Amino acid sequence: MKNTTADKLLNSAERLFAQASYSEVSIRDITEDAGVKLALVHYHFGSKEELFKAVIRRRIGKLSSDRIRLLNYYKNQNGDEPMSLEKIVESFLAPYLYNTLYGGEGWRYYAINVARLLSSGSALGLSILCEQFDPYAEFFIVELKRAYPSATKEQIHWGFDFLVGLMCNTFAEADRIKFLSHDICSIENPEIACQYLYHYSIEGLHAVLTKPKYDYQSTFDIIKSFSNIDSSF
Repeated sequence: MKNTTADKLLNSAERLFAQASYSEVSIRDITEDAGVKLALVHYHFGSKEELFKAVIRRRIGKLSSDRIRLLNYYKNQNGDEPMSLEKIVESFLAPYLYNTLYGGEGWRYYAINVARLLSSGSALGLSILCEQFDPYAEFFIVELKRAYPSATKEQIHWGFDFLVGLMCNTFAEADRIKFLSHDICSIENPEIACQYLYHYSIEGLHAVLTKPKYDYQSTFDIIKSFSNIDSSF
């Protein structure tokens, strides 16, 4: 791990943002944790917002590069033929798993911070994701279109969005599955989680890309009948 002043600040900020949240962590909290002077945040990054962007940028750049290289590796093996859904999903999931297993604990913090960005809906979060993630996401969207030419743009985009959400939730959750499964499963075993996630993602994506939208109306009618029976709430 690098030990420059900038890296100390990035490492402390990444961990503190993940353990609390962006709004709850102050610049002073970060500099005290990093053991550097307060003014050095402004010198290296300019502001707390720019520091946060740098925290996300340094890992998303590495992750996206690994994903595109793996995607292109499989694409070159396939010649002019569309890639299989299995290889598209593998190209998206495997680089994150690899970095999580061999890249240090910061990758878990990264997952938590990105998951919060995805769910926050904040202007800051959307700007970071659009700037850092969208250009690379387009490569996967293009390959999904090639693999499923009959799928609509709506199906393609929802399918990819679900894939992103599944991955982020798996790596960022507070290990609720450990308690729910009575220690049978745990996110502390990311390799096992991704082995299941791989199959779940492929089957789910295939369904989204090939099946019509599900109509909930008959189920809603049943739920409505429950409300008519029990009006105590």
